[in-house]
Amino acid sequence: MQEFGKQDAGLRRGAVDLPGVPAFRPKQRADVRTRVVEGELVVLDRREGLVHQFNKTANFIWQRCNGSDTAEDISRALCAPFEVELTTAQRDVGATIEQLRRAKLL
Repeated sequence: MQEFGKQDAGLRRGAVDLPGVPAFRPKQRADVRTRVVEGELVVLDRREGLVHQFNKTANFIWQRCNGSDTAEDISRALCAPFEVELTTAQRDVGATIEQLRRAKLL
């Protein structure tokens, strides 16, 4: 099971949008299934044969990967409920979106 929401040393820091795509609007793959188990979101990806577990922050970001919101929109929305500065939110959103992209969930 892959856990999301933990920092990965190999991820870019500080960048919210993907290089060369300043208005990237992440969108969840429609064919994955989700369920809340013991307060954490579990995502079943049958195509890749993987199960992913998301903490609260990663779940918040995942729910906003709707194809309409940019990474910057998601970062700004994260600030108040998680009581973090914008730069911290941008770093966390960028890292999580990169993890989601690498896991082929977007």
